[in-house]
Amino acid sequence: MLGVRRRAVAGLAAIPALLSGCLYASAGYETFDWRVEPAAYSQGAAEPALSPTEIRYARETARIVFRRRAAERTAGFVSQGPEGYALCLRAGRDYALLVFARRVYDEAISQAADDNTILRSPADTAVCRASGRRWVAT
Repeated sequence: MLGVRRRAVAGLAAIPALLSGCLYASAGYETFDWRVEPAAYSQGAAEPALSPTEIRYARETARIVFRRRAAERTAGFVSQGPEGYALCLRAGRDYALLVFARRVYDEAISQAADDNTILRSPADTAVCRASGRRWVAT
């Protein structure tokens, strides 16, 4: 019984020695800086016009978000980048920012592939309230 305890204590004593190698091996790790910035208007973007599927999706989203009130969308994307493609929606003084994760050229967006985001906070929709936007009826 005493021998089993000695081996257990010796095993526990060896753990810091084993872990020190792990800590030494990972001491030079680097982290990535994650920033969240509001979407900005992209001047003169060479992005093609909205696809019919994107227009239909924006119309249906506006109908649901604004509870069937008459709504408008921006004529094109207000932001394009690694975060996605942002499109503004509005009904009266109520705004929403619809962010497509990627461009959609298929006939429909399946429920499994729907990873688009709808942002409604004043900070997120500030880009939509900026003057000079061209709005079209949904």
